[in-house]
Amino acid sequence: MPMVISFLILLTMMASVPNCLSQDTASPSVADKDSKDKNHAEKGADSSAKPPGQERMFGIMPAYGLVEAGMQPPPLTSGQKFKLAVQYLNPYTFAFVAAEAGINQARNSPSEYGQGAEGYGKRYGAGFADGLIDGILVTGVYPSVFHQDPRYYRLGDGTFSHRTGYAVSRILVTRQDSGRRAFNISEIMGSFTSSAIGVTYYPKSQRDFSDVAERAGIQFAFDAGFNVLKEFYPDIERKLFGRKGKR
Repeated sequence: MPMVISFLILLTMMASVPNCLSQDTASPSVADKDSKDKNHAEKGADSSAKPPGQERMFGIMPAYGLVEAGMQPPPLTSGQKFKLAVQYLNPYTFAFVAAEAGINQARNSPSEYGQGAEGYGKRYGAGFADGLIDGILVTGVYPSVFHQDPRYYRLGDGTFSHRTGYAVSRILVTRQDSGRRAFNISEIMGSFTSSAIGVTYYPKSQRDFSDVAERAGIQFAFDAGFNVLKEFYPDIERKLFGRKGKR
Protein backbone atom coordinates (compact mmCIF):
# COMPACT_ATOMS: atom_id res chain seq x y z
CA MET A 1 0.00 0.00 0.00
CA PRO A 2 2.71 2.58 0.86
CA MET A 3 4.49 1.87 -2.42
CA VAL A 4 1.24 2.38 -4.34
CA ILE A 5 0.64 5.72 -2.60
CA SER A 6 4.22 6.79 -3.39
CA PHE A 7 3.86 5.77 -7.03
CA LEU A 8 0.61 7.71 -7.44
CA ILE A 9 2.10 10.82 -5.84
CA LEU A 10 5.18 10.51 -8.04
CA LEU A 11 3.03 10.30 -11.16
CA THR A 12 1.10 13.40 -10.05
CA MET A 13 4.31 15.26 -9.41
CA MET A 14 5.83 14.29 -12.77
CA ALA A 15 2.66 15.42 -14.51
CA SER A 16 2.80 18.78 -12.75
CA VAL A 17 6.39 19.55 -13.76
CA PRO A 18 5.59 20.46 -17.40
CA ASN A 19 2.80 22.76 -16.20
CA CYS A 20 5.15 24.47 -13.78
CA LEU A 21 7.74 24.86 -16.50
CA SER A 22 5.20 26.28 -18.94
CA GLN A 23 4.04 28.79 -16.36
CA ASP A 24 7.64 29.90 -15.86
CA THR A 25 8.34 30.28 -19.58
CA ALA A 26 8.66 33.83 -20.87
CA SER A 27 6.17 35.27 -23.32
CA PRO A 28 7.19 35.14 -27.03
CA SER A 29 6.93 38.93 -27.09
CA VAL A 30 9.92 39.34 -24.75
CA ALA A 31 13.01 40.82 -26.38
CA ASP A 32 15.82 38.53 -27.53
CA LYS A 33 18.22 39.96 -24.97
CA ASP A 34 15.83 39.25 -22.10
CA SER A 35 15.30 35.72 -23.41
CA LYS A 36 19.03 35.07 -23.50
CA ASP A 37 19.43 36.46 -19.99
CA LYS A 38 16.63 34.20 -18.75
CA ASN A 39 18.18 31.13 -20.37
CA HIS A 40 21.52 31.95 -18.80
CA ALA A 41 19.87 32.38 -15.40
CA GLU A 42 18.06 29.05 -15.68
CA LYS A 43 21.32 27.30 -16.56
CA GLY A 44 22.91 28.94 -13.54
CA ALA A 45 20.10 27.70 -11.33
CA ASP A 46 20.48 24.16 -12.63
CA SER A 47 24.23 24.16 -12.08
CA SER A 48 23.88 25.47 -8.53
CA ALA A 49 21.28 22.82 -7.73
CA LYS A 50 23.71 20.11 -8.83
CA PRO A 51 27.20 21.67 -8.84
CA PRO A 52 30.00 19.97 -10.80
CA GLY A 53 32.14 17.71 -8.61
CA GLN A 54 29.70 17.85 -5.69
CA GLU A 55 26.86 15.69 -6.98
CA ARG A 56 27.73 12.91 -4.55
CA MET A 57 29.47 12.86 -1.20
CA PHE A 58 31.85 9.96 -0.58
CA GLY A 59 30.93 8.88 -4.10
CA ILE A 60 27.49 7.60 -3.09
CA MET A 61 25.48 10.17 -1.10
CA PRO A 62 23.62 12.74 -3.21
CA ALA A 63 24.35 16.39 -2.38
CA TYR A 64 21.55 17.83 -4.51
CA GLY A 65 20.38 21.34 -3.75
CA LEU A 66 23.84 22.43 -2.57
CA VAL A 67 25.01 25.98 -3.32
CA GLU A 68 28.67 26.68 -2.71
CA ALA A 69 29.78 29.46 -0.36
CA GLY A 70 29.79 32.88 -1.99
CA MET A 71 27.53 31.90 -4.89
CA GLN A 72 24.34 33.87 -5.55
CA PRO A 73 22.44 31.82 -8.13
CA PRO A 74 19.15 32.97 -9.64
CA PRO A 75 15.94 31.66 -8.05
CA LEU A 76 14.61 28.27 -9.06
CA THR A 77 11.41 28.04 -11.03
CA SER A 78 8.62 25.80 -9.75
CA GLY A 79 9.57 23.19 -12.33
CA GLN A 80 13.19 23.19 -11.17
CA LYS A 81 12.10 22.74 -7.56
CA PHE A 82 10.12 19.64 -8.52
CA LYS A 83 13.09 18.35 -10.52
CA LEU A 84 15.18 18.76 -7.39
CA ALA A 85 12.59 16.74 -5.44
CA VAL A 86 12.73 13.94 -8.04
CA GLN A 87 16.43 13.47 -7.25
CA TYR A 88 15.26 11.63 -4.13
CA LEU A 89 14.96 8.64 -6.45
CA ASN A 90 18.56 7.43 -6.63
CA PRO A 91 20.47 4.24 -5.73
CA TYR A 92 21.62 5.63 -2.37
CA THR A 93 18.02 6.21 -1.29
CA PHE A 94 16.97 2.65 -2.14
CA ALA A 95 19.95 1.27 -0.20
CA PHE A 96 19.37 3.57 2.78
CA VAL A 97 15.68 2.64 3.00
CA ALA A 98 16.60 -1.05 2.74
CA ALA A 99 19.00 -0.70 5.69
CA GLU A 100 16.43 1.27 7.70
CA ALA A 101 13.80 -1.40 7.04
CA GLY A 102 16.26 -4.05 8.18
CA ILE A 103 16.85 -2.23 11.48
CA ASN A 104 13.11 -1.87 12.04
CA GLN A 105 12.69 -5.54 11.18
CA ALA A 106 15.19 -6.46 13.87
CA ARG A 107 13.39 -4.19 16.36
CA ASN A 108 10.04 -5.62 15.19
CA SER A 109 8.71 -2.08 14.74
CA PRO A 110 5.86 -1.69 14.06
CA SER A 111 4.99 -5.09 15.52
CA GLU A 112 1.79 -5.30 13.42
CA TYR A 113 3.90 -5.77 10.29
CA GLY A 114 5.20 -9.07 11.58
CA GLN A 115 8.36 -10.77 10.36
CA GLY A 116 9.50 -12.51 7.20
CA ALA A 117 9.52 -11.11 3.68
CA GLU A 118 6.03 -9.64 4.01
CA GLY A 119 6.92 -7.72 7.16
CA TYR A 120 10.13 -6.45 5.62
CA GLY A 121 8.29 -5.37 2.48
CA LYS A 122 5.78 -3.36 4.52
CA ARG A 123 8.56 -1.65 6.45
CA TYR A 124 10.45 -0.89 3.26
CA GLY A 125 7.31 0.50 1.62
CA ALA A 126 6.49 2.69 4.62
CA GLY A 127 10.04 4.06 4.83
CA PHE A 128 10.20 4.75 1.11
CA ALA A 129 6.81 6.47 1.16
CA ASP A 130 7.88 8.62 4.13
CA GLY A 131 10.97 9.90 2.34
CA LEU A 132 9.37 10.38 -1.05
CA ILE A 133 6.32 12.25 0.22
CA ASP A 134 8.46 14.40 2.50
CA GLY A 135 10.84 15.25 -0.35
CA ILE A 136 8.02 16.21 -2.68
CA LEU A 137 6.41 18.48 -0.10
CA VAL A 138 9.55 20.02 1.45
CA THR A 139 11.43 20.55 -1.81
CA GLY A 140 8.72 20.90 -4.44
CA VAL A 141 5.20 21.72 -3.28
CA TYR A 142 5.60 24.10 -0.35
CA PRO A 143 8.61 26.00 -1.74
CA SER A 144 6.57 26.64 -4.89
CA VAL A 145 3.52 27.75 -2.89
CA PHE A 146 5.44 30.00 -0.49
CA HIS A 147 8.11 31.08 -3.02
CA GLN A 148 10.97 29.74 -0.93
CA ASP A 149 14.37 28.40 -1.96
CA PRO A 150 14.80 24.71 -0.95
CA ARG A 151 18.56 24.67 -1.59
CA TYR A 152 21.27 24.63 1.08
CA TYR A 153 23.72 27.56 0.94
CA ARG A 154 27.11 26.62 2.41
CA LEU A 155 28.66 29.07 4.85
CA GLY A 156 32.14 27.75 4.14
CA ASP A 157 34.07 29.78 6.74
CA GLY A 158 34.09 30.22 10.50
CA THR A 159 34.51 28.06 13.57
CA PHE A 160 33.21 24.51 13.75
CA SER A 161 30.48 25.44 16.24
CA HIS A 162 29.38 28.47 14.23
CA ARG A 163 29.11 26.51 10.98
CA THR A 164 27.36 23.62 12.72
CA GLY A 165 24.85 25.97 14.32
CA TYR A 166 24.28 27.62 10.95
CA ALA A 167 23.70 24.29 9.20
CA VAL A 168 21.25 23.03 11.84
CA SER A 169 19.37 26.34 11.91
CA ARG A 170 18.60 26.10 8.19
CA ILE A 171 15.64 23.85 8.99
CA LEU A 172 14.10 26.95 10.59
CA VAL A 173 15.63 29.71 8.47
CA THR A 174 15.63 29.77 4.68
CA ARG A 175 15.57 32.20 1.78
CA GLN A 176 12.66 33.46 -0.22
CA ASP A 177 13.04 33.36 -4.00
CA SER A 178 13.71 37.10 -3.68
CA GLY A 179 16.82 36.33 -1.61
CA ARG A 180 15.65 37.67 1.76
CA ARG A 181 15.76 35.48 4.86
CA ALA A 182 12.51 33.95 6.10
CA PHE A 183 11.06 31.36 8.45
CA ASN A 184 11.35 27.95 6.79
CA ILE A 185 7.65 27.19 6.65
CA SER A 186 8.27 24.77 3.76
CA GLU A 187 10.37 22.47 5.99
CA ILE A 188 8.00 22.65 8.94
CA MET A 189 4.77 22.27 6.98
CA GLY A 190 6.26 19.67 4.65
CA SER A 191 7.57 17.41 7.41
CA PHE A 192 4.38 17.58 9.48
CA THR A 193 2.15 17.09 6.43
CA SER A 194 4.09 14.05 5.22
CA SER A 195 4.06 12.61 8.75
CA ALA A 196 0.29 13.14 8.94
CA ILE A 197 -0.19 11.42 5.57
CA GLY A 198 1.60 8.44 7.11
CA VAL A 199 -1.47 7.62 9.21
CA THR A 200 -3.08 6.32 6.00
CA TYR A 201 -0.60 3.44 5.71
CA TYR A 202 0.88 2.94 9.20
CA PRO A 203 -0.89 0.51 11.59
CA LYS A 204 -3.23 1.81 14.29
CA SER A 205 -0.49 1.82 16.92
CA GLN A 206 1.39 4.45 14.88
CA ARG A 207 -1.45 6.89 14.19
CA ASP A 208 -1.57 9.06 17.32
CA PHE A 209 -0.52 12.71 17.24
CA SER A 210 2.57 11.76 19.24
CA ASP A 211 3.54 9.32 16.48
CA VAL A 212 3.06 11.99 13.82
CA ALA A 213 5.15 14.45 15.85
CA GLU A 214 7.84 11.82 16.37
CA ARG A 215 8.11 11.08 12.64
CA ALA A 216 8.29 14.81 11.90
CA GLY A 217 10.98 15.24 14.56
CA ILE A 218 13.02 12.42 13.06
CA GLN A 219 12.76 14.09 9.66
CA PHE A 220 13.90 17.43 11.13
CA ALA A 221 16.89 15.71 12.74
CA PHE A 222 17.76 13.90 9.52
CA ASP A 223 17.56 17.08 7.44
CA ALA A 224 19.62 19.01 10.00
CA GLY A 225 22.27 16.28 10.02
CA PHE A 226 22.36 16.20 6.24
CA ASN A 227 22.84 19.99 6.21
CA VAL A 228 25.82 19.61 8.55
CA LEU A 229 27.31 17.00 6.23
CA LYS A 230 26.80 19.27 3.22
CA GLU A 231 28.48 22.11 5.09
CA PHE A 232 31.60 20.17 6.05
CA TYR A 233 31.97 17.64 3.25
CA PRO A 234 34.43 19.75 1.20
CA ASP A 235 36.64 19.99 4.31
CA ILE A 236 36.33 16.24 4.92
CA GLU A 237 37.18 15.60 1.28
CA ARG A 238 40.34 17.68 1.53
CA LYS A 239 41.43 15.91 4.72
CA LEU A 240 40.70 12.37 3.54
CA PHE A 241 41.46 12.56 -0.15
CA GLY A 242 43.68 15.61 -0.44
CA ARG A 243 41.34 17.26 -2.92
CA LYS A 244 40.92 20.98 -3.13
CA GLY A 245 37.29 21.72 -2.32
CA LYS A 246 35.54 24.94 -3.13
CA ARG A 247 35.37 27.65 -0.52
